Amino acid sequence: MKIYAHRGFSHKYPEGSRQAYEGAIDAGADGFECDLRLSKENVLVCFHDRTTFRIAGVRKFVSRQSVPELRSIANVMAFDELLTLAITHRKDILAETKHPVLRRGKVERELIRTLATRASEIKSSGIQVTAMSFSYLAVRRLKKSYPHVVKVIKYTAAALINRTKGVAVNIEILRKHPGLLKRIRADVMYVWTVNSKEDLRWIKKKDVDGVITDRVIRAEKILRS
Repeated sequence: MKIYAHRGFSHKYPEGSRQAYEGAIDAGADGFECDLRLSKENVLVCFHDRTTFRIAGVRKFVSRQSVPELRSIANVMAFDELLTLAITHRKDILAETKHPVLRRGKVERELIRTLATRASEIKSSGIQVTAMSFSYLAVRRLKKSYPHVVKVIKYTAAALINRTKGVAVNIEILRKHPGLLKRIRADVMYVWTVNSKEDLRWIKKKDVDGVITDRVIRAEKILRS
C-alpha cells in the first residue's frame, strides 16, 4: 500500500508548496498528490482553490494571475517543477484536474501535453503519473489520450455506478459503508484523505493500492509497522 502526500506534507508545511513536497520526500512518502489549475498564461500550477484567499488572505482568481503574480501572493509550484522533483526522487504522482473552470478541457489537454513532452524522462525514472478528476467529462477526456486515469469519488452513489478502472474514494463513505469496498468495480483504488490513527489502522487491513494523507509520518508509522 503506497502513501501519497496530500498536496505535499501539508500537515507540516504550506499545502502545495515546494517545502511541502520536499518534506514529503524526507518523510518517506511513495508519491505526491497535487491539484491542478491553469494560470493566466496557461501554465499548470499546483493549487487547490479557485482563489488565493484561503491560502494567502488575498482574493485573487488563480486563472487570472500569471505565475509570477501568484508567487508574489503565495508559495505556488508549477506542475512541471513538481514533475522534475518526482522524476529526480522517483516519486509517483496523482494529479487532479480541478473543475468547473471556464477553460473547461484545456487543463486536461495541457496535462496530457506536458506528460507527453516528458514521457521519456518519466519512463526512465520508473515512476507513474496518474491523472484524475471528480469531473466525469474530464475523466472521459483524459482516457482518450492517457492510460493511467482515475475517477475521484466523494459519494456512495457515484461509487456504486462507477465504470472507471481506477478510483480514488473518500474515506468517510468507506467508513460509513464498510461493505462498499467489495462492491466498487475497479482494478486500482486509492483512498483519501486518510489522516486519523483510527482510519489509518482501519485502511491498513483493506485491499487498496494507496492512501492519500496529510499526515505522512503518522501514515508511515501505522501502515509500515
